[in-house]
Amino acid sequence: MTVTTAKKMTFEEYLTYEDGSDRRYEFNDGELVEMTPASVFHNDLMMFFAFFLQSEINHSNHPYCVRVNSTQIFNGKRTRRPDVLVMTVAQSKSLGNQPDILHEPCLLVIEIVSPTCRSVDTVEKRKEYALFGLPEYWIIDFLVGTFSVLTLVNGSYIEKVYREEDRIASDIFPSISLSMNQVMASI
Repeated sequence: MTVTTAKKMTFEEYLTYEDGSDRRYEFNDGELVEMTPASVFHNDLMMFFAFFLQSEINHSNHPYCVRVNSTQIFNGKRTRRPDVLVMTVAQSKSLGNQPDILHEPCLLVIEIVSPTCRSVDTVEKRKEYALFGLPEYWIIDFLVGTFSVLTLVNGSYIEKVYREEDRIASDIFPSISLSMNQVMASI
């Protein structure tokens, strides 16, 4: 839902916007877009991926860190708050005590398809993330039982769709072993 104000707000005004509620918003070209609260199942999936990836990061000593539905990405026009995001430790440190917003591509974004936002999660964000230069984007669609890994090649995503027992392949995490069945069995 887009919240219309009397005049468009600037990005700087968005950074300090407070409406007195616990609602969360994304910024889209001067307008606020209210984010629908996640379901318990959606939250469980986000936490599964966060713990799974953090465990892999710790095991492999990657200089990465995981964020769950907190860090935003700003492409100069709009923000997005991915379900799960993996960035370098250097990116995390560069944020310091500033708003938790990246202005440059992180390593990996994971979006869990919401029944009410299917086209946003699978079409709009795909275009935006490719234009922004995100090297890898995972789409988890538990409604149809697919796990898609999109890899950025020459400005466009190459998509590989995995089902059931298929083990995913990731350029960011080349040694992980994960399937859709494994994800669903862990929730």
